[in-house]
Amino acid sequence: MSTASTTGTDTARVFPTIFADVRAITGDDGRPHRVAFYTLTAVSTALQAAAVLLLIPLLRALFGESPSDAWIWVAVMAVVLAAGWTADILATRAGLRMGFGLVDAAERAGIAAIRRLDTADLHGDRASRLRSLVTKSGPESTSAVVLLFSPLIHAALLIPMLAVGLLFVSWPLALVALVGGVVLLGAFYVGRRSVAKSEEGFTEAGRALDDRMFEFGWAQPTLRAAGVGSTTVDAVVTESRRRGLRLLAWQIPGDLLFTVTGQLVLLAFGVTTGALYLDGDLSGVTAAAMIVVLLRVVETTGSLSLLATPIAGVERLLGELRELVAEEADAGETATVVPGTGVPTSIQLSSVGYTYPDGTRALNEVDLDVRPGEITVLVGASGSGKSTLLDVLAGLREPTAGAVLVDGAPATSARRLGESAVVFQSTSLKPGTLLENVATGTTPELAEIADLAQLDAVPESLPDGWDSRIGDGGNTLSGGERQRVGLARALAKRAGVLLVDEATSSLDVITERAVVDSLRRIRGTRTVVAVTHRPALVALADSVVVLDEGRVVDSGAVDELLARGGVFADLWTRWRESEGWQV
Repeated sequence: MSTASTTGTDTARVFPTIFADVRAITGDDGRPHRVAFYTLTAVSTALQAAAVLLLIPLLRALFGESPSDAWIWVAVMAVVLAAGWTADILATRAGLRMGFGLVDAAERAGIAAIRRLDTADLHGDRASRLRSLVTKSGPESTSAVVLLFSPLIHAALLIPMLAVGLLFVSWPLALVALVGGVVLLGAFYVGRRSVAKSEEGFTEAGRALDDRMFEFGWAQPTLRAAGVGSTTVDAVVTESRRRGLRLLAWQIPGDLLFTVTGQLVLLAFGVTTGALYLDGDLSGVTAAAMIVVLLRVVETTGSLSLLATPIAGVERLLGELRELVAEEADAGETATVVPGTGVPTSIQLSSVGYTYPDGTRALNEVDLDVRPGEITVLVGASGSGKSTLLDVLAGLREPTAGAVLVDGAPATSARRLGESAVVFQSTSLKPGTLLENVATGTTPELAEIADLAQLDAVPESLPDGWDSRIGDGGNTLSGGERQRVGLARALAKRAGVLLVDEATSSLDVITERAVVDSLRRIRGTRTVVAVTHRPALVALADSVVVLDEGRVVDSGAVDELLARGGVFADLWTRWRESEGWQV
């Protein structure tokens, strides 16, 4: 899905495009359900038209010389109505299956697109659009098929069907019905266009409000500590309210146009019926039946006046979803993670560069050789590119220049994702049990991983051991315990590369030593690349790589780098001095 605004294309869309979008989104797999829904809805509409037109012979028989003949027409009408209800029920079921197909397509394409997002975009506009599309397109598109598509099809088909039937009664009435129906549909289309742009703006404002409220809730501890109130979201709330009022204001002209048009069509049909009756071309009974026909036309098209805003929203939603599905189809299998081997691998970076979307260059001509089974530590000042380089190694970012090789072969992001496990600076845990967050296999394997991650004491301290629920985000665990769970989770993954991003920066000395000891014990079983500024972890390294302004400025063993002086020696001195700070 393009991040550019689709307002221009949305306002130019006509609702046959809705059905084309559904066809493109659900594909060949959804064709049987689409055919069943459209066919059954058309059959239901034809039966409804037939039931209305059957009033004419029924009333003629009822008020004729043999009223008992009316029972035949009553029976025929009952059969037609029953068949129409049956077709409606079957059409609704097929429509729900169509809607579920839209849900499946939205989830598959949305999740695939999120997995392919560069981590720099995870809090950006594209991520927000994807989140909104995946969460809202399901219920909206499913209900739209039944609640919006059916009225559209009924309105488009019922009027010409009635007009065909009226040809056997009076061609002037058939002509008025046909022209009036077309005019009413045209008025609906004009009204829908008048709200389409405002609906797009209202949706964008709602999406912005959703993002700001999420951030506002997430940042509550910081905001409260700083004494900041709700000013961060006030402006967005005001804008959302303004867009909502604008949407309502644009609905008024469209509704007024449709109401006036409906009254004119009603008048034209009534005048024509009266004139034909006065001229003797219509009997009184037929003229009375025409009132029912007229009311059915107005009812069918009149219901559309309430659907202008929902239709505009569905058009926009399906248009965005179609673009997303097409984009993911073009992307193919690039987002599929290649399973790791679990064997320590070598990694080579050749002239790797990375530039953020805003133009910031984080990595520049980085050449790096990480040997299998060794511990390599990346150091450097803040903003030197350490975390970005780790993201490239993990497959979370694709370099904008250069190449990444694993065991001597070019490696896609999917290959690197499968071959690496990551321990982040702050470990995020999902709601559930401790076991579900580590997610290993057998009990012996679990015991071994817990021992390596020095996690043994955590399940012992919990009431239900490994089956204890650790709360939303792991809030029943301390920061050090969460990091050990994160390390255990990384060790449980079958991956040859372990990446550690400042995992000990916020830990106490005792927990830091436990993590460092864990890394020492797994030396040789995995290729470890760690970002840190803590001497305890640097001292563990087989090789230290020094980054400065996105470039590798030095590398080697700790003693070699200290002997040469330079950037690393300066960083080392400052780290040691900071460890001795006292209050």
